[in-house]
Amino acid sequence: MLASLHVRDLALLATAELRFEAGLNVLSGETGGGKSLVVAALKLLRGERASAGLIRHGADELRVDGEFLLGEGARSAAVAELLTEVCGRPPEEGVVVVSRSVDRSGRSRVRIDGRPATLQDLRALCGHLIEIHGQGETRALMRPEIQAETLDAVAGSTELRQRFADALAAARAAAARLEEAGGHERERLERIAFLRYQVHEMQAVGLTEGELADVEAEHQVLANLDRMRAWLADALDALSEGDGPALDALGRAARALDPAAEIDRELAPAAELVADARAAVADAARIVQSRLSGLDLDPARLGDIEERLATLRRALARFGPTERDFLATLQRNAAELAELEDEASEPAALQEAVDKRLAELEAAARKLVRARRKGAGGLVAAIEAELTDLGMPHTRFRIAMDDDVPAGRALLDAATAHGPGPLDFEVRINPGEPFRSMRETASGGEMARIVLAVKKCLADRDRVPFVVFDEIDAEIGGRLGLQVGRKLKDVAAHHQVLIVTHLPQVAAFADVHLKVAKSVRGERTWASVERLDDEAAERELAAMAAGESADREALEEARRLRVRAREAR
Repeated sequence: MLASLHVRDLALLATAELRFEAGLNVLSGETGGGKSLVVAALKLLRGERASAGLIRHGADELRVDGEFLLGEGARSAAVAELLTEVCGRPPEEGVVVVSRSVDRSGRSRVRIDGRPATLQDLRALCGHLIEIHGQGETRALMRPEIQAETLDAVAGSTELRQRFADALAAARAAAARLEEAGGHERERLERIAFLRYQVHEMQAVGLTEGELADVEAEHQVLANLDRMRAWLADALDALSEGDGPALDALGRAARALDPAAEIDRELAPAAELVADARAAVADAARIVQSRLSGLDLDPARLGDIEERLATLRRALARFGPTERDFLATLQRNAAELAELEDEASEPAALQEAVDKRLAELEAAARKLVRARRKGAGGLVAAIEAELTDLGMPHTRFRIAMDDDVPAGRALLDAATAHGPGPLDFEVRINPGEPFRSMRETASGGEMARIVLAVKKCLADRDRVPFVVFDEIDAEIGGRLGLQVGRKLKDVAAHHQVLIVTHLPQVAAFADVHLKVAKSVRGERTWASVERLDDEAAERELAAMAAGESADREALEEARRLRVRAREAR
């Protein structure tokens, strides 16, 4: 259950603390007084979209904190498991504290039990803890997908619907691949011809990574061959040949310094340096000699290298610009070519895959329809019983759906992710009249009671601990208020309920009555939330019925209303 809700700088609510109890919590107040802000705060806790426009004028950010007390059961176990995953530990003593703030840039920050978390974590966690039904639920329940979800929730077929949706997606993907294979055969053949030519051209180049640098280096040498020979011959002559080569001079110096260093140890470093220099000159001479010998090449080699260099540069201009790009393109094109060539034998395999997926889809559809038909009878009976309690004893409810599952492509064309065929909630308000779709039911009050009956049946099945009803009784008159209040009290037997209401007949059933009030202090408008004691609750009921100027008679009627509510329980 939600033990407390703390709100700071949310529009007119500068600061507010709401403490809830198990059972039926009522929130009332004048129109525009700020009741919707409490619901907005709860929606923020559920991870719904936030706007910087909600921040109170003059404040930098708004903040909402909720303290939840976990009980027993599978849903609390799921919350504990999720909390362990997000925070690294289970809740302490069954208490979970959730915080969300929104700054002027619209950025949200979330903390769960004091640890940073994401909006996705918040939605996953509070999806187990809070359910909000607003005035828009009347219109939403007219949508086929919401009706399918409602039936599945009661029939226990939600998982079957998901399996059907997965099978439908797989069957449509297989059919699309088959259609693409047949419809794009010419394009496939043209692409194969192009890739074959291109891969052949690239493979004919025979490029290896690093080859361009090697060829360019060799070309640089061959293009300057005569000068290179002259330079190397001069260098070799200076190092080891000719008159007074460096190697001979260093040998004479070494032969002189070695004995001198034996006598004068201070000459030892000079002797070592000359020895090192002699060895270095000898190595240089060998390198020069080897390279000079290597320059005695076939005169045609320069032409071959220039031709290879031109080939490489043309190839890289077409398929590069780098060697790595060239080789990657070759690998990618060769792989695509192999895949396209394999598809030449694919149509039969693709048709086989489509047939298999369609068979799986038909099986999933039959299971879903059977489960829905089995659960529909119970849902219809439960809704009609609730409608009787809500003053509509002659109203009949039914779920129109086709028990026959189409076969093959017909199923693929007719199905949606919510089921194999149309599904519609139909009602007959008055005896002797035909059944009509809920979308064609005119009376807002009748629709509100039908939606409340459906939500009551859903609440009986669902174990979300905290259920919020935001003025779903807006189109219900006072005469039916006691029935609606009793129905909400029934829901509160299994859930913690918050009802935002304008009807004193509903508010009379409250276990806890909260009132939102708006005032002007100085030049600022402030909204506040207070918890009413019995006497204040009676005054609020009188004001809800007769206005703020309620007299003694209105107060007496409020007391009688509370007595009648207690008796109606």
